[in-house]
Amino acid sequence: MAHVLRKELTLSQIIAMAAGGMIAAWMVEIRYWFELTGPSSLLCLLACGIILMPLCLIYTEMTAMLPFAGGENIWTSNAYNWDIGWIVGWFMFLLYLSAMPNVTIGISTMISYLYPLNFIELKILACFIISLWFIMVNLEIKHLAKIQNMMFWSTLVISVLASLIFIFNEQWHWKNLSPWFPKGLAGLSAGLGLLMFKFIGFDLIPQLVEESNFSKKKIILGFVGSMLCTFLVYGLAIVGVAGIVSNDWIAKADIVDPRVADMIGIHWLALVIVIMGAITCVTTLSGFWLAASRTIFGAAVQRQVPKKLAEINRWGQPWVANLVVYICSLYFCIMAPEAWINYIFTITVGAAGIIYLFVSLSFLKLRKTHPEWKRPYVCPFGVFMGIESMLFCVYCLYQCVVAMDAATWIALGIYFFIGALLYMYAKYQQRHDPVNWEPFIPSPTNTTEEICENSRA
Repeated sequence: MAHVLRKELTLSQIIAMAAGGMIAAWMVEIRYWFELTGPSSLLCLLACGIILMPLCLIYTEMTAMLPFAGGENIWTSNAYNWDIGWIVGWFMFLLYLSAMPNVTIGISTMISYLYPLNFIELKILACFIISLWFIMVNLEIKHLAKIQNMMFWSTLVISVLASLIFIFNEQWHWKNLSPWFPKGLAGLSAGLGLLMFKFIGFDLIPQLVEESNFSKKKIILGFVGSMLCTFLVYGLAIVGVAGIVSNDWIAKADIVDPRVADMIGIHWLALVIVIMGAITCVTTLSGFWLAASRTIFGAAVQRQVPKKLAEINRWGQPWVANLVVYICSLYFCIMAPEAWINYIFTITVGAAGIIYLFVSLSFLKLRKTHPEWKRPYVCPFGVFMGIESMLFCVYCLYQCVVAMDAATWIALGIYFFIGALLYMYAKYQQRHDPVNWEPFIPSPTNTTEEICENSRA
């Protein structure tokens, strides 16, 4: 079998996958946003986008400098050591896995608009979707990318048009958005910390860049483009529905946008939104699944996990890594409580906060320890960008800890117990089988052949 990922992804496809990772089942999630902070969730999203932009520029520099699957794990390993990289890699895997129930239960909830389902039935359907997608991601990526590219850009247009139909409807009034801050400063503060979740997805780009076929100087377009698309869709959605119905109505709705469309007598629009939303979630599922499997692939190249996990099938897909993603996705889906939105938000933002914090630290350190490495893109005002990003990460982590419930702590406890066992296994193998488990950290000085050699089982 081959051991090199194929370079088949265009810039447009990278943007579609990254933005698709951010734009998910907002018509289901938006009720949680309004529970947090009402219409001011729009301001929280805008603030998060602005605050996260320095981190995007940091990611751009690091991705262009070290364009390997595994991304943040490899960056941290280069800046610090193999052990720190392993920990970051395990958080990365958690980040992408935790998105799976968000997407699949979101799709199931949208389908329940057409045919009512209880929560157990929602999870069964979600597990079926995960199983179906396990088959899809093991086929040639260029075909999956083309399908996702078409679906994402078409649903982006439809979602914007749907929001504009709401805004220009006679029942829409600006005064309905009041009060903007129903939960006061506390709600705004929580929203600012937890709505960072909706911009998690730009970090898919480092996982996919090894399979891209465009100049690394254009990577900045992938990061900025995906962020702008995300804010456009979410921002218009918030204004569109909040101008028609009350904050309390939104917070209690099962699925918001289609219900609003029915309320104003446009049932065909409700059906279009449900179909479009399901398709959007499929693009999200693709992006996070690919990122999760590439995270494992990169860890296998570094010999943090068995090299078998870097094995690639005849379609160029890491099939063993995909199998691990499949099993773990089923676990997080089955573990999801009925308050699944809060469960997913806190796990995902917490994992992202840890990863982004270590990326910022690694960025600052590599600037000092390896100034000679070629950087196709250089982040301006590096020290300021790094410090600003670290402070925001710490703030988000605090908000996550405050918001976590018992179900979340249990799921995380089991996950990190398994991680501790895998880490100890890797350290044991390093001592007893150093030939096959000697740490390898890809850097700009390595050739493709060297990386390929270290991924062979």
